[in-house]
Amino acid sequence: MTRTLPLLLVAPVLLLLGVAGCTSLPEDGGVEVRTEVTHSDPEAGFPYEPRPPQPGESPTEIVRHFLDAMTASPISTSVARQFLTPRARDAWQPDAGIITYADLGTPVGGTQVSVNLVGAHRVDAGGRWVGAIDEADSTIEFELASEDGEWRIDELPDAMIVPDNWFADRYVQMNLHFFDPTGRVLVPEPVFVPRGGQTATTLVRGLLRGPSRGLAGVEQSFVPPGLSLDVLVPEPVDGFTEVALTGDVAGLDPATSELLVAQFAWTLRQVPNLTRFRLSLNGTPLGASGEGADVAVTRGEPYDPAVPGGWPDAFAVRDGELVSVSATDVTPVEGDRSAEAWRSFAVDLSADRVAGVSQDGRRVDVVPLNGSLAPERMVQGSDLLKPVWDQAETLWVLDRTSAGAVVWAARGRQARTVRVPGVTGEQVEEFLVSRDGSRIVALVSGRRGDRVVSARVARSGGRLRAVAPSVVWDEPGERLRLRALAWRTPTDVLVVRKLGAQLSQVIRRSVDGSEAVTRGDVSTELVRDRITRLVSTPVSSQPAWAVAADGTLHVVATEGDSFVPPDGLAGLTYPG
Repeated sequence: MTRTLPLLLVAPVLLLLGVAGCTSLPEDGGVEVRTEVTHSDPEAGFPYEPRPPQPGESPTEIVRHFLDAMTASPISTSVARQFLTPRARDAWQPDAGIITYADLGTPVGGTQVSVNLVGAHRVDAGGRWVGAIDEADSTIEFELASEDGEWRIDELPDAMIVPDNWFADRYVQMNLHFFDPTGRVLVPEPVFVPRGGQTATTLVRGLLRGPSRGLAGVEQSFVPPGLSLDVLVPEPVDGFTEVALTGDVAGLDPATSELLVAQFAWTLRQVPNLTRFRLSLNGTPLGASGEGADVAVTRGEPYDPAVPGGWPDAFAVRDGELVSVSATDVTPVEGDRSAEAWRSFAVDLSADRVAGVSQDGRRVDVVPLNGSLAPERMVQGSDLLKPVWDQAETLWVLDRTSAGAVVWAARGRQARTVRVPGVTGEQVEEFLVSRDGSRIVALVSGRRGDRVVSARVARSGGRLRAVAPSVVWDEPGERLRLRALAWRTPTDVLVVRKLGAQLSQVIRRSVDGSEAVTRGDVSTELVRDRITRLVSTPVSSQPAWAVAADGTLHVVATEGDSFVPPDGLAGLTYPG
């Protein structure tokens, strides 16, 4: 075992988070900027009361001081609105989104003032990360008018425009939880929410808002439309809070109620110091058990998006045999698996079947792990990457053809190609599908460097489509050298960045591309070795290893018990 040196991951996105700290999410789906704050959150930075407009200020001074006024702490737009004309004051919608910036240019102009934002990014009204703003669109325009002899802003963007460090200080990334189309497993959606007393309210309002329109077929919600919060969700006291919903909704059947409660429990378990809550609809408790009306945040474990309920241990090949690898033992898998004939393999989540890629990379055969049935050929190709299983028992295989990547999805005895924007036709080095079956992530090589891309999986009538493509990691103007990819949580991946011939960095990234370390203090790992592969799982309590070119294993992430498997193992992998 080698020790790795933890390095703090200073992500530009974290800085962007400072912007979102100025807002919270309202019931209608927008980002609410509170104009009155009754208490100061100790996590939200030092108190700051900006200066209101001063007599005789020039148009550029008005704009500069208006931007400064949006950094009020506790969060408030009351001073910022004093820089606007009455018409603009009524029309301005700071809850429409958040624009963050690393640096601010000097305002220039007369009645029209322009300000250039350096390193600008956008968060939408629902707290979802949108990404970088093109440099051509990073200049913000303000129209000014004279009011009683003083300059005031008459037209401006509908957004909060705040420095990166504000977003980092005041917002944190958490997940809203919806369900897959079958209602079998939860699907997490990263959003930025304010730290402190507004966190629970913001998360609840996100659930009430429902999934994004562009994700039809990817996920669904069992929270009926038309519900609203009766009162704000109080901060937890002795681990408890109340969520009071109202709305004109007919009675919920027990099955729907259970799934609704699971969405709330999984979403609210992220709130610090919250262990139980009471959920009511029009005064009637939901999810009540024989022990009372309170709901534990641990409710809904069978719907865990990490799907940990199957086989927990890793698998590998030793002396031509398939073996199960735990912290205490290496156990041969019963039956003749002919594992020496595999170039790579993947065990399904229930450890019932294994998909093996032939040594020449031209076919994938599926073999039952317990039984004597003959292998079933699923996919034939030219250069097949390691297969992937999801919870819907779909086997995903990527073929690296001379014309670029071709993605196959096989279920039962049917295998079909799926066109994945950003992946199909590209030179792909690594290919992942989330255990919940909702996300595809791939490492793509190009002449200008490597990048990590993502797409969502929509399911309808037995058909699969890839929608909503996005970029998880790319550095325009910088030649990234990336070597491996693996899940660490249902919404975070580990990526290996090559720094030198014998120096690698394992970095944790959010699938939304925000570059944020989303939960807790997570460090990157610097490994003094040539890393070629990662072994990890979205069940973060299990260890993750970086595999060097010579087979040496380095522990790179663990939030539970850590161990290093013995020598002599090949193809080490977790189920999925």
